[in-house]
Formats: sequence, C-alpha cells, structure tokens
Amino acid sequence: MKVTGLSGAILAGGEGKRLRGDKARLVVGRTPVLVRLVKLLEDVCQEVLIAIGKRRPLPFPVGVRLVEDHFPGKGPLAGIHAALSAASEEACLVLACDMPFVHRELIAVLLERKKSHHAVVFGINGYLEPFPGIYPRSLLPQLEEALRRGELGVQGFLRRAPCVFLPERLARRVDPRLISFTNVNSPEDLPREERCV
Repeated sequence: MKVTGLSGAILAGGEGKRLRGDKARLVVGRTPVLVRLVKLLEDVCQEVLIAIGKRRPLPFPVGVRLVEDHFPGKGPLAGIHAALSAASEEACLVLACDMPFVHRELIAVLLERKKSHHAVVFGINGYLEPFPGIYPRSLLPQLEEALRRGELGVQGFLRRAPCVFLPERLARRVDPRLISFTNVNSPEDLPREERCV
C-alpha cells in the first residue's frame, strides 16, 4: 500500500572503485539491484527517483526519473539533497543502490515511525545507518548549508539534524542477521555466480 506524502529515492552516484565497476550496474541473483529496489519502493511510495550523480547511461531500463546532483562529487549527502530537491512529496524513503538485500519488513518498521520534519534511521552497533532512511524535504536548507561548507559526512549531518534514531533491536525483530544493511563494496562481497556488469 502506498504511503501518502512519501517519495522514494535510490542513490546511484558512486563510482564503485572497490567494486571495479559502476555500482548502478550491480546485478545480484541475475536481477539488476536497481530494478529490484525500484520495485520495492514502488509498492510504498507515490513516486520513485534515482539520484544518479552525474548523468550516464544505464544498461537496462528502470522506468523512473533520473536526477543529477546539484553538488557533483560531494558523495551521498549530495545524493540525498538531489533526491529531496526533485521529490514532489514531503519526505523521501532513501535507499542505496549497493544494498541488494533490504527487507520489506524493515521498510515497514521505518514507515511506522515516520515523523514530520525528522529524519528516521536505524542505529546499528553504535553507528547510524543512513540507508534505508526517511528524510523530510524540510531538511533541504540544512543539507545545502552543510554541502556549501564542505561538511559531507552523513553521520555528522544526522547527529545535527532533527532525527529519530531507531534501536538495533527493532531491526533485528524483522531482520535477525541485519542483512538489509549489507553494502556490496567489493567483488568479495558477492557470491561467485553474481557479478557487476
């Protein structure tokens, strides 16, 4: 069921140097991760965007709008800013394109705790996991200020911004091994039969 006032965004601007290939082209289980994540977001969001960083061709159709960074080369914080700038709804559910195993039930936990004008993220092992996370458009001025000042860390930004931190135990109830938070950063993170095309 789609959630009122919620856009969805996938950050796909990373160069994937450790993966030795564009992360936006990542394929796991014979399905492009971007395609899998778009379908996941389409079930709950009014619209889905891909924050592509710098525009480049994708090797497969995704069927959603691609948006470029306003602050090129500034990392995930710039991707969040681009997504929120382009979103038509009041908040964005943001995923990263290198997270192929996000559980629907984990998304549901985030959505149950959605709060106006607050980001919502999980705290895992004392670390704030920015993705998946909910980010309201009301954070745009703070995001822009941080980017202009060169304060590019998402962790630091979340600690300064209005934010709801969800405890690890809530994540483990629906994802006991926390595989939703797995990032594919190198070929070794993928089983042998899976690949980055």
